[in-house]
Amino acid sequence: MPFDYYGVEPGDPEKLRPLNGTPPLTREEMTSGLLKIRPRTDGRLDVEAPPYWELATKPKRVAPGHGACPGCGIFPALDQFLRGIEGDVVVLYQTGCAMVVSTGYPFTSHRVTYLHNLFQNGAAALSGLVEVFHERVRRGELPADADITFLMVTGDGGMDIGMGAAIGAALRVHGMIILEYDNQGYMNTGSQLSYSTPLGHMTSTSHVGPGEQGKAFHHKDTPQIMAATNIPYVFTGVEGYPDDLVAKAAKAQWYAKHLGTVYGKVLITCPLNWKVEDRVGVEISQAAVDSCFFPLYEIERGITRITYDPDLIGRRTPVADWLKLMGKTKHLSKSGNEATLAAIEAEVQRRWLRLKAMNDNPLL
Repeated sequence: MPFDYYGVEPGDPEKLRPLNGTPPLTREEMTSGLLKIRPRTDGRLDVEAPPYWELATKPKRVAPGHGACPGCGIFPALDQFLRGIEGDVVVLYQTGCAMVVSTGYPFTSHRVTYLHNLFQNGAAALSGLVEVFHERVRRGELPADADITFLMVTGDGGMDIGMGAAIGAALRVHGMIILEYDNQGYMNTGSQLSYSTPLGHMTSTSHVGPGEQGKAFHHKDTPQIMAATNIPYVFTGVEGYPDDLVAKAAKAQWYAKHLGTVYGKVLITCPLNWKVEDRVGVEISQAAVDSCFFPLYEIERGITRITYDPDLIGRRTPVADWLKLMGKTKHLSKSGNEATLAAIEAEVQRRWLRLKAMNDNPLL
């Protein structure tokens, strides 16, 4: 059967379908003027942002009609984050769910410049584009007022396989944002465990049965790993707190343009592989935040600040309340798994208390 990429086989130019029926966005369309950034005397930033609903007039950089599973949390969270980014954007997606469901040839859901790279070298490829862009501006090959934000979108699998390239980009101080959507597994390839899969969670490679009760070790703390590279800004976010995520996006853009690499992790739901109903994603994310399994915070120029503290408002809940909401972890509530459940609770508490100590002491 003839290969259908026009130019490889002769094809008929009159019969070619357009690559995308959705026109690209202009810089003017992507600039709301509603977000204000003010540097403080201590070097950190204040963000003045309108209520999230006021940003709803901003066009979506990822158009509807992609092929994500019902209830997938990737694109709602990504849309919220991108509403905090002003102006032109170049996005690079590492291989993963978000890439696969939005770029089925010959169509694309992306209305901005989009690139795809493999798991292991997305950060290296995008950092090269960042430097090419600045060099071409310096040479006068691009307008002096050219202003682009470079964003890499990756899953937690990509931050396993591509961790070396991400750390390398951070250490070289490239002006780019790395945004990780964490659904706690290699969901694009069949729900294998990733190093962001928590202890005890069931995946297709961490089984539940007589010989095994889910993943056998704790998940890695990627935000703290990236913070250890001394990049200027690290943050976490969830879809259920859009104002928080938009403000962090605005900060991320400022730091990427002025000081270097930024990293953010967003917890997103995967109903298919978490074995839950499509409609309960926000509830599960809220439980993850309220149990302090997934705390919301930022590390800005080395200073840690918790942006949502459930202890202070009386919303702290046991980790078990979060785990029982998902089919992949319901076994942890059954007899025989008390030790694993206690180990999860203890590790969540240890990390939370450490984070609170960092929040209270700028030297930590």
